[in-house]
Amino acid sequence: MARVLSVVAVLALVVTAGCLTGEPTAVGPTSTVESAPDAPFTVPDRIADRESSPWGSGPITVVVDDHTGVVSDVRPAVEEALAFWEHAVYPGDHYRPAFELAAGNASADVRVEVVPAVERCRVHEDDVALGCAPVVPANATVTGEVTVQVRAGHAPATTRAVLKHELGHVLGFRHGEGPGDVMAPNLSARVDSDVADAAARTYSWGSETLQAAVVSETTATAAARERVRAALGYYERGADGTVASPPAFELVDDPGDADVVVALRESVDCEAVGVDSSCAHWDGPDVDDDGVPEYYTDVRIAVAPDGHDRAGWHAGYWLGKSLWTNGVPSPFRSSEHPPADSW
Repeated sequence: MARVLSVVAVLALVVTAGCLTGEPTAVGPTSTVESAPDAPFTVPDRIADRESSPWGSGPITVVVDDHTGVVSDVRPAVEEALAFWEHAVYPGDHYRPAFELAAGNASADVRVEVVPAVERCRVHEDDVALGCAPVVPANATVTGEVTVQVRAGHAPATTRAVLKHELGHVLGFRHGEGPGDVMAPNLSARVDSDVADAAARTYSWGSETLQAAVVSETTATAAARERVRAALGYYERGADGTVASPPAFELVDDPGDADVVVALRESVDCEAVGVDSSCAHWDGPDVDDDGVPEYYTDVRIAVAPDGHDRAGWHAGYWLGKSLWTNGVPSPFRSSEHPPADSW
């Protein structure tokens, strides 16, 4: 589980990457990275000539790639975001962009990628990046394709807000700059009433790779780890086709590093009791302050003594609650707790 205290990475002191997070307050300082050899543009050591555009004389071409296959068409939201910036009121010395939206398989200046989870930007451990894009300074020369990532699964108003924000970075605006509150570093500055809860999402976790740990107060964990490993592997394989966007899992020894912790307890005392012998507590950002996280960043699964020999089943049951929107896959519905070799 990444624990990085930065929301804006400065590349070579002049190239920055901007992230929009789901937290209602900005977090973390700016950090410096030594170099950006793969940046798709160059920045000369001179005063910006604001009469020219980093993109050349023609329109900025944009394509949209959906890497999820499970979301509705975002092209209308992209079109609206592009139109916003074409008609925005700019400072007198900033170039005015013109855009052209092309087919997804075309070459382009800007590629908007719709992804299950935004991994390119580094954010605070309790945040989830909703979008990410490099800040292209006005005096840069674009030499390759610039990538904008937007997280899938949002309501239309949220998607439009994220797209406007990330395209603002592409046009050279940093957080707090630009028209209105479009470039505020957090989502709640613009949209706080239509953010879907984690349970309503096709993929509800903040990362595509989840680390898991098994801890015990009373018994050895070797056998329990293998049972949990079997459950994780079942979900990595797509859970018999029930999980559209399966995550990757990694078993770790330190529960402090884990997103998923299965704790074999002497007793279980949870506020919300689920199946017999276990319960779970979920954590994640709550942008709209409704008491329910919009994404999961952590889950702690507590298993009572009479469930220790079925730790994998209990892990599978609770993970199914977060990975499958229609309940849990069939092996984890039965109160008989079928053995791992049946799934």
